[in-house]
Amino acid sequence: MTLIRSIQDLTQARADALERQRATAQTKRYHLRVGMASCSIAAGAADTLEAINHTLDSDSLPGVSSAQVHVSITGCIGLCALEPIVQVELTGQPVVTYGKVTPLVAQRILHDHIGKGLVVQEYVVENI
Repeated sequence: MTLIRSIQDLTQARADALERQRATAQTKRYHLRVGMASCSIAAGAADTLEAINHTLDSDSLPGVSSAQVHVSITGCIGLCALEPIVQVELTGQPVVTYGKVTPLVAQRILHDHIGKGLVVQEYVVENI
């Protein structure tokens, strides 16, 4: 562990952490981002994140190993009325943003979008 004694040390530690995160994400086929700003948390994003992690740990998704899925948290996405928000990115494809993602909706996104390649249209942000 690096001891941080200056702003330069902090800047370097941040750059190193971001590089490690990018390297990990690049080895994964899917990237899920869960909004965890204060409005997200108030709308239930912590429960949504827990459901995602639980589903990945316990369920078998058709043709997908949990090792292929990178889950990260992000801050405000700017769509507070649509929280909780989950973004799904498949390598080489556009990001799909889902809104009002309850734990049950999160499980459906994992099974249908990640597992079967079928976007869950009724929760896509542009459709809400």
